[in-house]
Amino acid sequence: MRFSNIVLAAAAGTAVNAQRPKDEPICDYYTKALLKNNTAMNQATLLTLLVNTVVIGNYTMPNVGVKVPGILAPGEVGGKMVNLAPYFSGGLASTNTGGKTGSSVNFLDGGGAEPLKMNKPANDNTSKQ
Repeated sequence: MRFSNIVLAAAAGTAVNAQRPKDEPICDYYTKALLKNNTAMNQATLLTLLVNTVVIGNYTMPNVGVKVPGILAPGEVGGKMVNLAPYFSGGLASTNTGGKTGSSVNFLDGGGAEPLKMNKPANDNTSKQ
């Protein structure tokens, strides 16, 4: 399976959507197009690949040359530098835990990007990741 196909499909968005039969759910269509067999396991794999790419950016090779930096990568929006990673790494007291002030919570405590690159949610089963 080539994850680059998923990125290409996402980039092609509207054009590909026009080719999808209206009576076929989008998940069924892309699972068959990208992973060949439309099974529950392949649909879960497709969603894992999509979510992980949104979070950490392109992580499979080869990719199709469409740069997907991921929300954890520093970037620039409207000429201003933006870095969302501290909101996920516990670097900021930004989590609403019900008190009067924000709390610092590390949502990447299960290994961060490394387990995601292996399509795992975390390196352990007790993390918040």
